[in-house]
Amino acid sequence: MNNHYELHPLCTYFPRMGATDFDALKEDIQSNGQTHPIYTLDGMILDGGNRYRALCELGMEPVVIEYTGTNPTQFILSSNLHRRHLTQGQSAAIVSASQNWANAQAEGNLQLRTVTPTDTAASRAKQSGVGQRTQQMADKLIKEAPEELIMEVIDGKKSLLTALKEIAPEKPEVEKPQPAPVIEAEPEDISEEQNALVNEQQSIIAALQAENAVMLKVFEADDRVSTSLEEVSKLTEVNRVLNSRFNDLLVEKTEAIKVANYWENKFLQLETELNNRSDAMS
Repeated sequence: MNNHYELHPLCTYFPRMGATDFDALKEDIQSNGQTHPIYTLDGMILDGGNRYRALCELGMEPVVIEYTGTNPTQFILSSNLHRRHLTQGQSAAIVSASQNWANAQAEGNLQLRTVTPTDTAASRAKQSGVGQRTQQMADKLIKEAPEELIMEVIDGKKSLLTALKEIAPEKPEVEKPQPAPVIEAEPEDISEEQNALVNEQQSIIAALQAENAVMLKVFEADDRVSTSLEEVSKLTEVNRVLNSRFNDLLVEKTEAIKVANYWENKFLQLETELNNRSDAMS
């Protein structure tokens, strides 16, 4: 090959294929050739990293096209986001990371400072296909987490909720105060207004604690739903493969019956001819 291409930063936000899927891709390319081009931007692969790797291993020259559009972020999201088996956390993190990259490129470049379809949490959630709360969690991850932790979520090695718990600041240990001596106060020392204020503050604290408990349950439920959806997607693919194999076996069975019937008829025909000859000779 004449050129060696590195992956564009936007391309790295999509997890690489697993060994089984990659071997299937190589086999398909070897049998049918390269059916989809590889797009490059600024001398780097924008879309088609797995195809490029497969072609390199097969020793085949890749078909490369330079991307000439004006929005590479939307191009790669539209090309890959819904073709892959991704959890909700992965999809949300990929959209947030891609938008973050686009915003960084727009800094100091007036030509790139245009309103994009993913400039709000709601529009990013629509793009990734997740709830707005999950998308906001992903936005927080991209903003506050180190690159290594972000990539673990994108690669599916850690769930979004688990990663967020890792970046949550630890609560400082507060030394437990010694109980103050009990001083019996005269009834007039504490006014009704002060009593009402204390009761109101206690009610606010209780309400906040209840809201935090509900939020935690929502986040944990969202994470379990994401895992369940991923399993459903995998089982759906397995079912599709089994159905395809079953249909192939039915076709093979039909062909085998046709062949068997053909040779049976041929045998009966020969047997009839032999019997006729025997009768004629006798």
